[in-house]
Amino acid sequence: MTTSLPDDVQHLSWAAERLGIGCSTAYRLVVVGKIPGAFRIGSQWRVSVPRFLAEVHGEVTGSDPPRP
Repeated sequence: MTTSLPDDVQHLSWAAERLGIGCSTAYRLVVVGKIPGAFRIGSQWRVSVPRFLAEVHGEVTGSDPPRP
């Protein structure tokens, strides 16, 4: 059974593609806390899209609190 993810959560490979790095590198970086918005569900890594975009690209989305 395949379940789709909500629009504001993606697989770690999504973040790797946006950062221009390979999945292996992304897994190494996520373990040491270098990919913003990443969290683990069981044995799989997911990324919060709004948090990732806010921290990496400085984008503010409707669900993000205003930055000081």
